[in-house]
Amino acid sequence: MSPTSLGMPALPPPAEPTWKQAWDAALYGTAGGFLRAHPPTLLQARDAVLDLVATERPDELVLLGSVGVLTPDIVGVLPTTAIRFDLPAGYGGTVLAADWLAHVPTHVVQVDRDGYPRIVHVDPLTGRERLGARLVETSVPQQVGRWLQEWWPVADGGPGARAEVGTARDAAWRDVVRSLGPGGTAVAVEFGHTRATRPFDGSLRCPGSRDPHVLVPDGSRDIVAGVALDAVAEATASVLVDGDGPTRLVHVRP
Repeated sequence: MSPTSLGMPALPPPAEPTWKQAWDAALYGTAGGFLRAHPPTLLQARDAVLDLVATERPDELVLLGSVGVLTPDIVGVLPTTAIRFDLPAGYGGTVLAADWLAHVPTHVVQVDRDGYPRIVHVDPLTGRERLGARLVETSVPQQVGRWLQEWWPVADGGPGARAEVGTARDAAWRDVVRSLGPGGTAVAVEFGHTRATRPFDGSLRCPGSRDPHVLVPDGSRDIVAGVALDAVAEATASVLVDGDGPTRLVHVRP
């Protein structure tokens, strides 16, 4: 067993998958992925999305993520707007995503009793969790620790503190804005948090379930987590626009 960078023996990984792996399989797995069989819900963001499209009135609109379930409502508000669900390179219209980044699976980290942040593993059938590798171990990608240090220094919260690592969300929105051509605009309507409002025990939840805090990634329920909005904004040169409901991430290509 190889030692960590601190000279301690590395911990053997739990048999269960990481939360990121289990979450991805639960939502998008070819065998029983929840979002392959169930339309996503967009209850909280519905009014914000419809208000946005009614105000902006784009000529062409690409819909990403859960906002697709509002297509009939959007057509009712904007009957002459061309709507598509693919994002071509160099796109010069408007891209609208809602509750999309919240569905991008992430690593989950928890601080152990000794104050070390560790990757969380989970049993997909029972939801039972185990702590895996410390972030200083070579099995953990270095960008995980770097992102947490900059955006969510979970170790400062002490034992039990949790975080969802936002690297995958940053990359997903970066891919969207890179697809824009001159004059293109990308807007994400998301619930989340910023550095001053990070939740101590993370924000992983199962919306629509009888108890949204019972987390079992077995493919029978939706799973989301709040977005680290400030991290995504800085990674993509986007602007945060707060409103009465969810926050908007806006990127305009000159």
